[in-house]
This record gives sequence, structure tokens and C-alpha cells, in this order.
Amino acid sequence: MPNEDIVRSYLDAWDAHDPERVAGHFAEHGVRHWQVVLPPMIGGPTRFQGRSEIAAGVKAFMDAVPDMRVEAENVVETDWGAIAEWRVLATHTGSWGGWSGQGEAVDLPGVSFYRINDGAIDEERMHFDPDMMAREWVPKLGTLMGVGVKMWKQGRATRRERKAIPSR
Repeated sequence: MPNEDIVRSYLDAWDAHDPERVAGHFAEHGVRHWQVVLPPMIGGPTRFQGRSEIAAGVKAFMDAVPDMRVEAENVVETDWGAIAEWRVLATHTGSWGGWSGQGEAVDLPGVSFYRINDGAIDEERMHFDPDMMAREWVPKLGTLMGVGVKMWKQGRATRRERKAIPSR
């Protein structure tokens, strides 16, 4: 099966809300990474290895946005795998990493790079805009401030983010 077809089938499994089918596209010890500029504002891992970990991570996200749909905007085959530009559209009604939904609209664009061998995904590196989560999935102010203060203390906050944190 061509790599483009494997990725389209994988994205269809997401759209079908089937975590086991999503994970089944990976090699037995395949890896799924979230490659984000800032750490996600939710708790939990950004790397999942093996089908059971991948399925559990996928299910957690799907539970938070049970009405989600995935649109594959572009899928490009490469000699090592494929690249896909995608968009998740949903309503955040469930809990994800302690982040409870308030009915927020989700419009999450991203891109994934897939390394594929023998008809299975060995590795997915998923990139998306974590700032969208801050803008669109606004958590309680205390949670957001806690993340900002933590990043400030770790020296990872940008100048704009440091200005947004009230002085004490």
C-alpha cells in the first residue's frame, strides 16, 4: 500500500473515533511524538511508544472532544514516509489531562511527519500550535497562571509572556 494511503487510512481512523484502529497503524513499537514549541498546557506525556500507549493517549484526547472530525488538508508521500497537513474541528466537552471542557470550539491545525516501513508507521512527529490551546481552550485563569509562573521560573517564558504575568 502506498505511504499516502496508509496515512489517509490512519487519519480516517481518527475521524472514526477508533483509538485501537489508530494505534493499529503503528509498528509494534512505533512512537508518536508531540513536537510543540512550548510544553502542552495539559498534564501528561508528549511521547507515546507502542500500540497500547498510543491507543490510550488517543482515547484520552477523543474523550475530551467526542464530536471531533479530522480533515486531511494535504498528504504528500516521500521516500521515507509521508507528510500530512490536518485540522481537528470539535467541541471541548470532556476532560483532557485535568483540563475540563467548557464547550469551547476547537479548530486545531497541525502537520505530522510519518516515518513508514513495511506498511506500518514507525514514528509520527506531530506539530501544532500550542498557543491555539491557550487562545481557544481557555482553562481557568489559575491553571493558566500556574503554567506561566512555572515557565517563568524555568526561564522559558518569552518576553511577551513575562509581561502578562502580574508582578507580586
